[in-house]
Amino acid sequence: MSTIGQEIIAGLTEAVGYMDGTADRAQFCAHDLAPAHAPERVDVKAVRQRLGLSQARFAAAFGLSLHALRNWEQGKRQPEPAARAYLRVIEVAPDVVRRALCGA
Repeated sequence: MSTIGQEIIAGLTEAVGYMDGTADRAQFCAHDLAPAHAPERVDVKAVRQRLGLSQARFAAAFGLSLHALRNWEQGKRQPEPAARAYLRVIEVAPDVVRRALCGA
């Protein structure tokens, strides 16, 4: 059997042992993450202006629809929860978002 096949079997055996309680649980750590919630409102225009970008450049830089961005800023529509969460991340860490989107 190939090395990869052996690693897959070992991993599955470990997972089964964890699930049935026979594995040493001290070797594993549990991650209890509090649920995240998107902010109720985001001042999209303020976020964009803080970065010193036009609507077109902001939309292009972060992969947003220019049409949607304009509607949000004009108050015609509100961003969906996922978009509000994304806008919050842009507000807090725009450079991290740009690096992630550019593959750097």
